[in-house]
Amino acid sequence: MKTFKEYLSESKKTYGFRIKVAGPLPESFEEKAKAKMGKYGCGKFEKVATTPIQKTALEFLDLSNIEVTVFECECSYPVTPQQVQIDVHESTGISNTHLRVRNVNDPFEQAEPAEGPSGKALLNDSELKDSEKIKHKENFGNEFTAAFLKDIAKVSKERTKENNQGEYKMPKAPKQDKAGTKSALGS
Repeated sequence: MKTFKEYLSESKKTYGFRIKVAGPLPESFEEKAKAKMGKYGCGKFEKVATTPIQKTALEFLDLSNIEVTVFECECSYPVTPQQVQIDVHESTGISNTHLRVRNVNDPFEQAEPAEGPSGKALLNDSELKDSEKIKHKENFGNEFTAAFLKDIAKVSKERTKENNQGEYKMPKAPKQDKAGTKSALGS
């Protein structure tokens, strides 16, 4: 049987982030950011990629002609991406307009699916061999329309039958005295 320490060591959870910095990096950016992230048990802080200079980067639409450097950070204590961004901003002095932090599991950060397009233009296939087969009689035409109208008539009859069974009758209004014959104060 496993001891509590073994269960505890197996259940160790890490929290991963991608830090994206637009533009040139200040001196000792990596060391300062990793030191600040140490309070969250930062075990891994490494540069993953640098994009070429682009007219507009995907996450930095308001900036132009910049390169984006991507870092991956892994913490052992729970922390939010917003808090990581604040800490990196405070430790390195990078403006928040040039800094983005996302969770590794963020849908925006997920990689493209392995099965991509085949590379063949589908419109060039005049016979549409790859398209799904449609049973026209089940969805279009005179037979479909006739069956559809029969179903509507059947449902209509069922509804009128249901409405007639539980028919609501208006209650009769109480008899009223002639106006002006009795006083409101009770004469």
